[in-house]
Amino acid sequence: MKYDTLLIEKPAEGVGLIRLNRPRQYNALNSTLLIELGKALETFDADDAIRSVIITGSDKAFAAGADIAEMAGISGQEMLEMVEASTGWRAISTFSKPTVCAVSGMALGGGFELALQCDILLAATGAKFALPEVNLGVIPGAGGTQRVARIVGKSLAMEMVMNGRPMLAEEALQRGAVSRVIDPADIEAEAIQLAKELADRAPHAVRAGKACVNKAINTTLEEGLVFERDSFIPLFDTEDAKTLMTAFLNKSK
Repeated sequence: MKYDTLLIEKPAEGVGLIRLNRPRQYNALNSTLLIELGKALETFDADDAIRSVIITGSDKAFAAGADIAEMAGISGQEMLEMVEASTGWRAISTFSKPTVCAVSGMALGGGFELALQCDILLAATGAKFALPEVNLGVIPGAGGTQRVARIVGKSLAMEMVMNGRPMLAEEALQRGAVSRVIDPADIEAEAIQLAKELADRAPHAVRAGKACVNKAINTTLEEGLVFERDSFIPLFDTEDAKTLMTAFLNKSK
């Protein structure tokens, strides 16, 4: 399929890469991009040869937020219709395979919200994260208020949401929003290496682990423990587990 706002690559066996590609707009998320993102993710989810996916942007910008030119002057009802048609948000939240987000430059507003929906977030040194929607008289509308509060805590989340306070990569690492800060020249190579490692893991276990961690941050401990147990037991009936445990005991690869 041809995309107008994305570049699709397969940089390693088992790995798909989605590159946001609106360079003149610093990869601002318009309705076309979000619809195409949904289609790309659905295609990768259905492709058994793809076992992990990277989402990235350019050196200067992962995504500068929503496309303000598209939003200015529309009504609440029109925004609701636009959100419901933007299948990319639903596709990333329901994507079953591991996702790695590689952020260079800025991830603002909707760009930060998209990055937060990925499983593992890598940031280039100096990358900037912010939720500046208050400067436009609105708030984040794709999960930003909820996800950032769960990650950085109430006080900093309040400052970021109500006052647009930015957070650089180094602080994001300290706060737990990203897992690594990497030299900008190396971030894509490291993202590909990580995605390749995930693609080479037992897929049933990887998907179960992803589902359990997502459950942990969205429910109580008691409910999460039940979900973990119910995900853990069936893995013993998979060929992956039988093969890997036998290999471990036999000291074979």
